[in-house]
Amino acid sequence: MLALLLALAAATRPPQVTPAPGPATAPEVLNGVYLIVNEDVITLAEFYRELRRRGKSITNEDERRKLFQESHADFVRTRLMTQAGRDLGFDAARVDALVDDDLAGFIEDAGSASAFGEQLKASDLDAATLRAQRRDFYFREFWQRAIDGRDPGVSGRPYVDRFVRPGRMLYQYRRQPIAQLFPSTIQLQAILVSAAQTGSAQKALDLAKALRERALGGEDFGALAETYSADAETRRHRGLLPKSELARAREAFPDFAEFIDGAAAGAISEPSSLRVEGELVGFLLMRVAELERRDDADFTDRDVQRLLRERDLRSLGELRRDLGVNELYRAAYIWPPEARSTRPKDAGPNPASGPSQPAPPN
Repeated sequence: MLALLLALAAATRPPQVTPAPGPATAPEVLNGVYLIVNEDVITLAEFYRELRRRGKSITNEDERRKLFQESHADFVRTRLMTQAGRDLGFDAARVDALVDDDLAGFIEDAGSASAFGEQLKASDLDAATLRAQRRDFYFREFWQRAIDGRDPGVSGRPYVDRFVRPGRMLYQYRRQPIAQLFPSTIQLQAILVSAAQTGSAQKALDLAKALRERALGGEDFGALAETYSADAETRRHRGLLPKSELARAREAFPDFAEFIDGAAAGAISEPSSLRVEGELVGFLLMRVAELERRDDADFTDRDVQRLLRERDLRSLGELRRDLGVNELYRAAYIWPPEARSTRPKDAGPNPASGPSQPAPPN
C-alpha cells in the first residue's frame, strides 16, 4: 500500500533518465535457451526482460547465478499453471475479450493511448507482450479456480465442492481468540498535497491544513481528494486506500501509527510530511474511512461464521492448488534437469536424468 503511494507520488517529480539494466550489462551471451517447460521455450532475452520489469539487473557472474537459481521455481510454476489452463479448453474468444477489457481499462487509467504507450515503454513492454501476459494470467486464473473448487471447469467436472462443516467452524472458533483469527482492519483515505505543485513546502503544508479544516467542517473528504490529491491513484478512488490489518497499516505509515491506534471511524489526522529517498514530496492527510474491530465476537454471529468459512476455504484452496501444481510438476518435461532441484516441496522424486532429459540442440 505504501509502496504504491510512494511510487505514484515520486512520479510527480521530473523524470530522470537512467541506463536500462539487464542484457546491456550482462556478462555473457544475450540470448539462448534459458528454460524449457514442456512445449514452452523460455529464452535468455525473455528472462532478462522480466528482470528489467522487476527492476533487477545482472552485472557479474555471481549475480547471474543467484538470479537464475531464484527464478527457476517461479518460472516453472507459472508456466505449468498457464499450460494447464490452456489444456482445460476454455474459449479463446472469451479470454481475448477479457484481455481487451483490461487493455481498455489501462488506457483509460493512463488518460490516453499515447500515455499508456509511454508507461509500457518505461516498463520495457510492448502491447503484444502485455497482451500475451494478460492471456497467460487468465489461463492461470481459470485453472486455479477449477482446481480449488470455485468453478466447475469447462468440461463440467464436479470440482465445486467447497463445503465447510459447521463443526469445523466451531472448532476453529474455540481454538484461538477471535482477535487472532480475524485481526482488526482499517481502511484509510489519503490526500497527498504536493510541494512541487503548490510551489513550496510551506504552501503545501498550509493547503493540507486548510483541507483538514474543510473536512472537519463537513466537506466530503473524498471530493477533496478528487480535487486536490497529487496522487492519481488516490484521486481516482476518492482517496480510498486498500483495506488492511491495523498492524500492517501502522507499519506502512509509521508517522501515523499513533493516529491509527487511537482513531475512530471518521477521524482525520494532522498533516504529516512525506519523503521519497530523503526528498520532501509533500504532506499527507489521512482519514479513517472504515474501522472494524473484532476483539469480542460470539460464534452465533452470522458474520463471524461467514468469516470462519471464508478462512477455511482459502486454506483449502491453497492446499488444492499446491497439490495440483505438484501433479503438473511430476508429469512435466523440464530442462535443464537441475531446474528440478527447485521443485515444490511435495512434488515427489525427480524423473530420471540423462537420455530422458537431453539438452536442446544448439
